[in-house]
Amino acid sequence: MFYWGESMKFKPLLAAIIFVSLLATTVPVSFDGRSIAQADEAAAPDKDKQDNDDILDGLFGGGGSEISSGAGKQDEVKDTAGDEEEDSPVKKVVEDAYSDVLKAWQAKGIKDAATDIIIHPNQFVTPNGKASLTSDSNGYDEPVFSWTDDLDAIDLNVTAPQDGLYQINIDYYSTSDKIIPIERAIEVNGKYPFFESRRVVLPKLWTDENATFDRDALGNETPASQKQIKQWQTAPLMDASYFTAEPLRFYLKQGTNNIKLMNLREAALIGRIVISSPEVLPQYEQYAKANSLSKADSSILVVEAEHPISKSEPSIRAIASGDATVVPHRDGKVTLNTLGGETIATSGNAEENEQAWQVGGQRATWKVKVDKAGSYQLAFKYLQTGKTSMPVYRTLMIDGKVPFKEVNEYAFPYTDEWRNEVLSGKDGKAYQFALTAGEHEISLRADAAPYGQVIQTIKNVMWDINTLALEIKMATGNTMDVNRDWDITKQMPDLPQKLEGFASILRKQYAALKKLAGANPDQASNLLVAAETLERMSKEPEKIPYQFNRLSEGSGSVLQTLGVINTKLPRQPLQLDRFYIYSDSKLPSEKASFFKSLWNSIGAFFKSFTRDYSKVNADDKDAVQVWVNRSRQNVTQMQQLINQEFTKKTGIKVTLSIMPDEGKLVLASAAGNAPDAALGVSNYIPFRLAARGALADMNQFEGFDEVQKRFSPGALVPVTFDQKLYALPETQSFWVLFYRKDILDALNIPVPDTMDEVKQILPELQRFGMNFYLPLSQTGGFKPYNNTVPFIYQTGGKLYTDDGLRTAIDQDEALAGLKQMTDMFTVYSVPLQVPSFYNQFRDGSLPIGIADVSTYIQLTAAAPELAGWWKIAPYPGVKGKDGVVNRTAPGTGATAIMFNSSKKKDNTWEFLKWWTSEEAQVRFGNNLEAIYGPTYKWNTANVEAFSQLSWPKEDIEVIQEQWKWLWDIPRFFGDYMVEREISDAWNKVVFDGYNARRAMEDAVINGNREIKKQLTDFGYLKNGKVVKPLYVPIMPNMSDMAKRGDEK
Repeated sequence: MFYWGESMKFKPLLAAIIFVSLLATTVPVSFDGRSIAQADEAAAPDKDKQDNDDILDGLFGGGGSEISSGAGKQDEVKDTAGDEEEDSPVKKVVEDAYSDVLKAWQAKGIKDAATDIIIHPNQFVTPNGKASLTSDSNGYDEPVFSWTDDLDAIDLNVTAPQDGLYQINIDYYSTSDKIIPIERAIEVNGKYPFFESRRVVLPKLWTDENATFDRDALGNETPASQKQIKQWQTAPLMDASYFTAEPLRFYLKQGTNNIKLMNLREAALIGRIVISSPEVLPQYEQYAKANSLSKADSSILVVEAEHPISKSEPSIRAIASGDATVVPHRDGKVTLNTLGGETIATSGNAEENEQAWQVGGQRATWKVKVDKAGSYQLAFKYLQTGKTSMPVYRTLMIDGKVPFKEVNEYAFPYTDEWRNEVLSGKDGKAYQFALTAGEHEISLRADAAPYGQVIQTIKNVMWDINTLALEIKMATGNTMDVNRDWDITKQMPDLPQKLEGFASILRKQYAALKKLAGANPDQASNLLVAAETLERMSKEPEKIPYQFNRLSEGSGSVLQTLGVINTKLPRQPLQLDRFYIYSDSKLPSEKASFFKSLWNSIGAFFKSFTRDYSKVNADDKDAVQVWVNRSRQNVTQMQQLINQEFTKKTGIKVTLSIMPDEGKLVLASAAGNAPDAALGVSNYIPFRLAARGALADMNQFEGFDEVQKRFSPGALVPVTFDQKLYALPETQSFWVLFYRKDILDALNIPVPDTMDEVKQILPELQRFGMNFYLPLSQTGGFKPYNNTVPFIYQTGGKLYTDDGLRTAIDQDEALAGLKQMTDMFTVYSVPLQVPSFYNQFRDGSLPIGIADVSTYIQLTAAAPELAGWWKIAPYPGVKGKDGVVNRTAPGTGATAIMFNSSKKKDNTWEFLKWWTSEEAQVRFGNNLEAIYGPTYKWNTANVEAFSQLSWPKEDIEVIQEQWKWLWDIPRFFGDYMVEREISDAWNKVVFDGYNARRAMEDAVINGNREIKKQLTDFGYLKNGKVVKPLYVPIMPNMSDMAKRGDEK
């Protein structure tokens, strides 16, 4: 066995030959027998030769390595926030950050322009020539351009009188009713000037449908439905993440410039576009001199924050606070009396933080009426518990303008008690705001800009660590063997210095945050943990090869820790009760009196013994009782819709209750305490209940044949037992390919359509320190069905024999699937463990991979900087002999069940028919997302309803294409054992080097034993003989099923 060690003496040439031979053993091969590298070499031999030379030079002491991670020698470490490392090929895949580009422009002496250029709609150019305009302009003062979804881009030919930096302002009018904002990208003279120009947002305006909140049957206030305000707006182009508080600057050279605006999402009317000189905000001192008004009278204008007149997103919403200091306050009742903040959404036993007003750029506006012109002070009563020991930031606007620089990115410090923040300078003196008599609009916008440089620097370090991890893998032949005598510093002599350099950068970022916060920033304390880990590793570099997970791939690794920090830092949660506009008056106290607080606490304590927190509706013995396995937010909206629509039309009353644990349904049924129906039930539970005779067969009810047509045929598989249907699909997941369009375009990598094509793109990805993600990488030692079954299905395999007496995972087709799923790790080197695909997709180290609806929602809600630049495509499958790509995959979702013990089966069936209908699902899904935001996207199982929800049109098409290949997992006797045995077989092949067939043989023995035991226990077998026939859903020809879906 060859190993690196002190005893091994070798010449550089011999070392290079051995290293190349090691690499050759893991290079993927194409199916024509050539390696992928050989296939590519025909097109670009010089490039590949140079890449290999660079790698070998860097590892064995040649010239400077182009793969160097960027920290380099200790004296070369760049620790200035935002600096890019010039020698990191990974980071050069996309454009530099705006902050770096702006610094470079300014370093070259490029200054702000001093002129404005107005581009009228009749000057726009489309691919078909001059833009055609419409006079149906909704009140605009000239004909406008109607930019529809089917038009990709418009061009502006701009003549600049001088070199300089310009801002761009656009007049626009939203024409779409969807929740999605209007998104565009911008190129200047044929290229994106910086990464942030790949996505700019033109916000829509939203407001509550009613001025007051409705109350449910228990007297609790419920969130208002949302409606869009259709009006002309003017918006400067901003960084979509608001890591920069000022509008973006673009460099135009003297003479003719081409500006291309590209359509990412949503139609709109476009009016004038103004290319303007950048606005420079005055200092407060200048503002005060220019607006020397006399003080107003001593009255106080009080504005309740929970009632803004407009919001940039519908999910900025009112939140209930039971604190006695908050106004208004009602004992024992849910009162929506604050705006924004941080709440806990509970679903079953899971708790999830949700912030109603925390994302950079989210803006709330209130209308106030001032009786007398004069100078006024502003004070906000707020609570800020989202960032422990750290401030959050808001930008103040009056009538759409920031009055002076000091209220751009104004800090609201951490406080766990309500307090009045008087907008003041560092000297403690309150700012005086000049207001004329009449109506004004006061706006607060969330801003993450003060954290922007730190976020960018951490991102740079993550890039560098990822590149360093690639170097280590190359130096070790991707073999992290603890039994080898590693002396990695002989191949990578500067490794300790690089690690120390990263640690130094992280410590400086912590110091920057500490200075910003004025205290130790708790939320960023893991920066020090990551720095300490890097420093320990730098002191013992010989241990790095077998402690590799501590650096980049393990749970709790440095890379994962930094990813989590960079996810949290941009969040700016703030909760407002009210604000005051006043002059010399004394502000009301932000605290309740001692006796009021005491009485409130005592009342809340005693009510906690009598209040049923699972109820969202009044008790009614005649009502259909339904348990729901979802959060209170979901259940409240469901109950509202039921009362307003279903009960009003049918007269059938329905009472929903929050189900704390769906696992107790079996116990409730056995104890005779089951409800009439349950919703949100995982799709493996109906089989367990049906096998015990606890559920009603849906086939028996009138209208069933029409109802089942609402769903994908494969979605009915897990809820079918003995040719009877025991549940209706309620939600449906999807497994699709996620990819970073910006990165794949930059590398000229096509989107793979098959797993063979995935293998072909891996060498190019890995050359840049990137890789491909499979869901198998995130699940630890146990690999659930959802992650293993697609490989078996797509190679023509199945889980059970047609008679249901044995597992079929040892058949040749299933074995081919196991070999495919293990080869991806053992031969093609996709990562074995990925703590968070979401984080690594964001940072670019895993720019492509297969994931489900949860990743889609995460990226939509919490990766605004990538919006428009990540896409989805159908699952890359296996091409059959007929040339059709088999993409078969499950779509695990929630179900709706009816209990056999129900005395109201007919009414319950009417409710389930209505609830799964297209009308109800569209109304509920759109309301839910409008009120609570994209984290509450509703993935209904009703195929027709799904196409009408607020999902991007192009994504709906991909998802519905994948659903044509949906064939879910049949739930069956002993299925848990077969699931575990497939997982164990994968582990044996990948970690222990087993042959796939041998591993599956062991799995079949254990799986068949459990199936036989279960069939005997439930009366299907006796003495090993069949006494009662058993029906197993048989997979149809999936190609034919997909074609029928196309015809439909």
